[in-house]
Amino acid sequence: VYRGLASVAPPPGARALVVGDGTVALLAVRLLRLWSPAEIVLLGRRPAQAGLAEAAGAARFETDPGAAGGGYDLVVEAAGATGAVLTALAAARRGGTVLLLGLPPHGATAAVPVDDLVNNDLTIRASFGYTSAAWRQVVTLLNAGLLSLAFLVTHRFPLTEWAAALDTLRDPDPPGPRGKVLLDLTP
Repeated sequence: VYRGLASVAPPPGARALVVGDGTVALLAVRLLRLWSPAEIVLLGRRPAQAGLAEAAGAARFETDPGAAGGGYDLVVEAAGATGAVLTALAAARRGGTVLLLGLPPHGATAAVPVDDLVNNDLTIRASFGYTSAAWRQVVTLLNAGLLSLAFLVTHRFPLTEWAAALDTLRDPDPPGPRGKVLLDLTP
């Protein structure tokens, strides 16, 4: 996520929309704050994620694309679904940037209205993975106390309850917020 954001270098004061409400999206919201945006909105599909979105630093959490609005300088697609890519492209302002971080299933395609891309003068960038330089920068931010990611851990299980931890991960619609699921290895 850091590498992708650094590659588009959002200018201070930019309006940003993050599409998705999973770990990648929440990381995108938290890391976007490093570039001093004027506003970060998170557009998700699970209302239970609203508290995590706020903890990450989103000014608003929306579940309806119409309520999230459009005209964003930067839109980060972090859901990994082709529909989310189309939502991201539609939410960017003319001359805006769309950063694709979500990873849809292999071979998934989206019917993109190419004339809209050209007419809206959009910049599209995709990023997956990290470099050793990006890793060093994130570790430096963590060590300096400039980046805290503890809010992402929403579930903790002792190692003896590993099956329950996996069930929590597999639940497509958990009853509450879900970030990272942690197995505690301490005795």
